[in-house]
Amino acid sequence: MHALGQVVDFFATKSLNLSVVKRALNALLPAQIRVMSACLVSDDFHSRYSCIFRDYVYIINTAEVCMPFLKNYVWHVPKLNISRLDEVKGIFVGYKNFASFSKTSMDKNTNRFVEYVRVKQKGFLVMIFIRANAFLRGMVRLIVGTMVSYSRGLITKDQIEQVFEKPKSSHLLKAPACGLYFKRAIY
Repeated sequence: MHALGQVVDFFATKSLNLSVVKRALNALLPAQIRVMSACLVSDDFHSRYSCIFRDYVYIINTAEVCMPFLKNYVWHVPKLNISRLDEVKGIFVGYKNFASFSKTSMDKNTNRFVEYVRVKQKGFLVMIFIRANAFLRGMVRLIVGTMVSYSRGLITKDQIEQVFEKPKSSHLLKAPACGLYFKRAIY
């Protein structure tokens, strides 16, 4: 998984110059991790628990041959039927029990509200955008894998709807982590 807009918070015991903090952190962090901005927040702010919605994007490469430098950043699925992805995306929208779309155990609350699932194509890249109030571990990858399975004709809409009715009753295709991006948190 990759992160485009990860947010972190910490308490400081003294006043800090935010531009100095940003420069210092970037000097210490590996090149793959960058601090893009820093700001002051209230003491009750928590980067995880104050979040109202979270956005993920999953990127699929539909080209016949995947360029080698993209292999760690996209899922290569040639000849993907985009219109079938559009047909099935609405099944995942709303307040539902996503137990079957999670690696977590059944004793945890697995109900989530998915505000939208959007499919966009730009050339040979297909992007699936998903916004929810919270996500379960593996949820986005299992949703995308299920959408791709439907697109390939491996499962029906009825079979997907049955997965919601009987949690953990079926085995779903999980998309690989390489195409998954945490896009942003909305506060």
